[in-house]
Amino acid sequence: MKTRKALVALVLAAFSLSIAAAAFAQSGTVQVTPAKPAPKKGSVTTTTIKPVAVSPKPATATTAKPATAKAATGEKKATGEKKSEAPGGVVGARTVVGEVVDPGCWIVNGSKGASHKECAIACAKAGQVLGILENKTQKLYILATDKPGEDPNKGLIDYVGQIVTAKGRVYSRGGATGIKITSVEPYSAMPAAQ
Repeated sequence: MKTRKALVALVLAAFSLSIAAAAFAQSGTVQVTPAKPAPKKGSVTTTTIKPVAVSPKPATATTAKPATAKAATGEKKATGEKKSEAPGGVVGARTVVGEVVDPGCWIVNGSKGASHKECAIACAKAGQVLGILENKTQKLYILATDKPGEDPNKGLIDYVGQIVTAKGRVYSRGGATGIKITSVEPYSAMPAAQ
């Protein structure tokens, strides 16, 4: 009977320790200190759990690096392209000049231009979301909308295979870039100032 009670007490103590350790683990480092065993035979050993305050490592002159403007804005060194992604994936208002393409055909086959226009229109009518392939960077902007079920191709399907100037809000998340278009028009090169 005493053995059974001791076993139950040990199981309860182990269970309590696991719960306490999990609770303290979320807040920081946990230090487990066993209490001194009782001198009496058949008594249960208890354990005390104390949370340990974790202080940040002090910065030294060799490890501390001052923040630079490039690091703060996320500027890429190789391309000079700024990546000012805000929380939630919003990049901001932007104007994109590029060709309206079927992203699937462009990514898989490199298909674009007037020779691919009919295929891209058929794909868009079948439910494929169109995109804009930026002339300057060859970056693909997938069309996005605010409302579920809204056709993102509306107003842009007429420009498939053509170069357009699109203005809108750009979003970026997980390597994908989308644009919610506010206005679109056929691209026309500005004449040189005379």
